[in-house]
Amino acid sequence: MRSFYVVSKYQMTTTKHNIYFFKLVNVIICVYSLYLYTPANAQCNDEKMSPDSLSWDFDEVKSKGFSVGTFIADMFTPQIIIDTKLIREYIRDERFQILRSRCGDIRAIDAIYLKSLKIADYNIARALFLSFMAVIEHRKVDIKMPIFKSLALPLTFEADSFFSARRKNLPNHIYSDTPPGSYGDVDKLQHFFGSAYLAFASESPGLTGTAGNLIEWGEAKFIVGGDDDPRDKRANKQGRSFGRDLLVVKTLLPSDYLTFSYEDSK
Repeated sequence: MRSFYVVSKYQMTTTKHNIYFFKLVNVIICVYSLYLYTPANAQCNDEKMSPDSLSWDFDEVKSKGFSVGTFIADMFTPQIIIDTKLIREYIRDERFQILRSRCGDIRAIDAIYLKSLKIADYNIARALFLSFMAVIEHRKVDIKMPIFKSLALPLTFEADSFFSARRKNLPNHIYSDTPPGSYGDVDKLQHFFGSAYLAFASESPGLTGTAGNLIEWGEAKFIVGGDDDPRDKRANKQGRSFGRDLLVVKTLLPSDYLTFSYEDSK
């Protein structure tokens, strides 16, 4: 009888511990779920930095009036082209440059991605591709040819004035070792977002890494003025990690990865 009492007491204690354990697991799952679906936080306090109520989430100025030509053109224009136009307009806007000066270039990179998310209706793959299209900083690349000296391959069909305005507003001070000058590291953004898109869309960071290394090799081999740059490889690796981790945690920001040290990114 005594042994039955001891066993019963042991079973009750075990059951009680199991109940506490499952309650703890449920709490952790609930907290983690809230974290996953909480909007990503900014890197600077917009209220303090923007006494004039200027926010990163500004809307582009819409042209007044109705144009039949524009309406018909939009009907036959792929949505990705319309969305690319919107994110490029956002960067060209003088408000983007003002906020970039106030909050810094790393915050501006976050803003490009967050605005792309909004334009893409929070489709992450689409937002990463839009971010890549937004930061292209060459109008064309010159490819080495065996017979001719080179062949110019266009990367964007923007008007010259639009391209120059967007190029001027792109964040360029990204790393602690960013070279001085107005150009800085502006070219690293396309490496970062391009790798992030490939890693997220393919769900294969390994494949993305191989592709990035091939691109670097091809740039040195076939692009006029190109070289196999270890700093490009750093941006590729950071972007690859960003895209890979977005498959699990949806609220990550580019700044979470652009702050990796150089040694960590080799």
